[in-house]
Amino acid sequence: MIKLVILLLLPLSSFATEVPPAPFPVFLKQGYSSILEFEDIPTKVVLGDSSFFQVEKLKNSLVIRALDAYASSNMFVYFKKIKPRLFILTASENAEPTYYKKFESIKPPLKKIVHKKTRYKRSTRLLSSRFDNKKDYLLLEIIISADSREPISPKWELVRLSHNKRVLNPIDTWAERKTVQKDSQVKARFVFAKPNVPRNLKGVSLIIPLVGHKDAVNLKMPVRPR
Repeated sequence: MIKLVILLLLPLSSFATEVPPAPFPVFLKQGYSSILEFEDIPTKVVLGDSSFFQVEKLKNSLVIRALDAYASSNMFVYFKKIKPRLFILTASENAEPTYYKKFESIKPPLKKIVHKKTRYKRSTRLLSSRFDNKKDYLLLEIIISADSREPISPKWELVRLSHNKRVLNPIDTWAERKTVQKDSQVKARFVFAKPNVPRNLKGVSLIIPLVGHKDAVNLKMPVRPR
């Protein structure tokens, strides 16, 4: 432990402008040590009466011992960054010693981050389309979005591909969920065998019937480059 230089307090007025408004009481008992721990590193300690108390520094802490059974003094502690603090040291045989005290600055409460809810527009769009090398299979991946007015319940089992008045049912259907809830999206994939449609998907549509709606969704395929 490195002993801190202790200066005799002369006069009080020279430190008055830096003194916090409320001193902190520290109770000591001869034969016992009191430890004060701070967020910042103490650089200087000024005692009103240095003959009755011993102060040593340990990293960010001060170790205080009473040298007399009954004594009192004020103590100023200066730091590298934060404002100085004032303590009132009181030693007594009948005191309940302040064995340890940690001082932390009061931090303002963190502002609650409110995440803005995503609003979706009612829509159906194509995410991807892929043929195999021999053009025997066509994979379509779509995403259906529902707005805040009502959920959407596609009839997945009735989805079909349309081209030149010819319709084709998929051999495999997959969807993230059965129903598209309000303000949400659902992805779905369909695999068609022997689709017999142009590779650029010109004139091809995906028909998606909906529960409770007379008209089905008619998703026209964007023309792909050849």
